[in-house]
Amino acid sequence: MLFNRAVKARSSAESRRIQILEAALRVVAEGGPDAITFRRVATGAQVPLGLLSYHFDSREDLLREAFRLYLSEAIAFISHVEQERPARSTGDVSEMVMEITRREFSDDPALVRVEYELILYAARDRALAREFNSYERWMETKLAASLETLGAPRPIDAARTIIDVVRGFEIERFTHPEADLKNLEKRLRLVIEALISERSKNDGLTRKQSRRVRESKPLRRVAR
Repeated sequence: MLFNRAVKARSSAESRRIQILEAALRVVAEGGPDAITFRRVATGAQVPLGLLSYHFDSREDLLREAFRLYLSEAIAFISHVEQERPARSTGDVSEMVMEITRREFSDDPALVRVEYELILYAARDRALAREFNSYERWMETKLAASLETLGAPRPIDAARTIIDVVRGFEIERFTHPEADLKNLEKRLRLVIEALISERSKNDGLTRKQSRRVRESKPLRRVAR
């Protein structure tokens, strides 16, 4: 089960299809999209080989549907964490992002690689690229809404920056598995506080500039 999340009851046919798609994602996590074969996925899903031909027209069709499952499950997972941990302060935003990252690494670390394989694969598949871009915009918009409430002057840019910080850490951890999540937490707190406090700094500069303009204006003589 992706993201170790409880899901609604499904029909046996739908459950079997999801089982196949999850097995495909695990193959991708281990060896990338090129490692996908019907036989290998059938073995991983513990289903008859013919069942893959029944559900999917081709290897490419299987890959697209597997990635689409990943995106839909990721959206549901992030929404669930957001409901559990509403962001009412800068610390809350940091903790919400950290909770998502912690669960990703603790529940199934191999699946963290899937999203990066998806990004590379989508670069060669226009339809999938559009769907991934929609997922990206959804994440940015959700995070930006919390940041705007807290006073971030440029919430979308701030959201993108935070997502980039997390992605940078995830890539770092692929080659340095010992990288500590506490280091990511420190980085996030610094970045989030800086992004939100940018407004008060800008407001202060604006007030100073206004004062300088007033002081530099010559006094007009009143005609008598």
